[in-house]
Amino acid sequence: MEGWKEYLKYIVFFVVLAAIALGGLQVLKTTLKTRYPVMVVVSESMIPTLGVGDFIIVGQIQDFSEIVAEPAPIGDIFVYRRTGSSDEYIVHRAIEKELLDDEWQFVTKGDNNIGEDWPPIKESRVMGKVVGRVPVIGYFPLFIKTSLGFVLVALIMVLVFFADHIMPEKRLEKTGGRFPWLSVAPFVVTPIVFALFFTVTDTRLEYELIALAAWYLGCVIAPLAFDDDDMGLMFWLYHFVLTMLPLGCDIVWRLTGITPSEWWYVEGSTVPITWLLQRETPMFYEAFGRLVMLLLPGCAIFLLLIAAKRWGIQPMTNLSRRMRGSKENDY
Repeated sequence: MEGWKEYLKYIVFFVVLAAIALGGLQVLKTTLKTRYPVMVVVSESMIPTLGVGDFIIVGQIQDFSEIVAEPAPIGDIFVYRRTGSSDEYIVHRAIEKELLDDEWQFVTKGDNNIGEDWPPIKESRVMGKVVGRVPVIGYFPLFIKTSLGFVLVALIMVLVFFADHIMPEKRLEKTGGRFPWLSVAPFVVTPIVFALFFTVTDTRLEYELIALAAWYLGCVIAPLAFDDDDMGLMFWLYHFVLTMLPLGCDIVWRLTGITPSEWWYVEGSTVPITWLLQRETPMFYEAFGRLVMLLLPGCAIFLLLIAAKRWGIQPMTNLSRRMRGSKENDY
């Protein structure tokens, strides 16, 4: 019964998080007065201004005559529906504008594209103007929109939530000592790298590989540092889902050239945040395979070391005591 209370606590926590996310989207819709106030960039067309996997904040355009239409980096960036489609969206820069029959029309261009878009875009197809961005972490909602991505995240969550049954506690005593706060340093690297991406563009892969190496180090250290395994598992899970999956997806794109725009049989350079699954392309399966090769060894290392400690394997117990500065009878 006690175990089910613990699981219920996790379920309630996730329900609350989901409610906060949905509530936040509703607040943004009301504030920004756009149908899709948050979208994710899925192509390379706006690099370096907007990176693949970036969240973009889209606000209402109240007066189209005030839109600045100039070549990069001056012109306003807006989201519009692709000509001939009602559910495919482009995020490009306005570089020219003209008033025809009392309606503004815009010539647009991706900062990373050679030529202009054709035909010009009428103001009636414009969804809104980009007013902000958050680098990289937009990969997460894209990833769980895929069938394999959803299954992978669900599987890891099951391993963490049901750890007491999958890797039952066999050690006779807790490690004791104090939590070594320096042990969380490897997990801080990725958020710092993401913050750097507000300005850094040319050397992103180098920073990302450093963050990946730091995470692998953290996967070795964390099982030794946490005496409360439940807390350690949850800390690792949230860090993995919210930072390492986006980081891994971005690394895979840079190594393979496969962007999220090629994950599905749809066109466009940005997509709204929805939970609808779509049919994936063979290129997605290639990218997913690379991502698994990149991140799964770290997951295995962390979970196996946690299991070894819970099963009372002596070398792990001794290492944990040393890290936490505890004596053998300090519990």
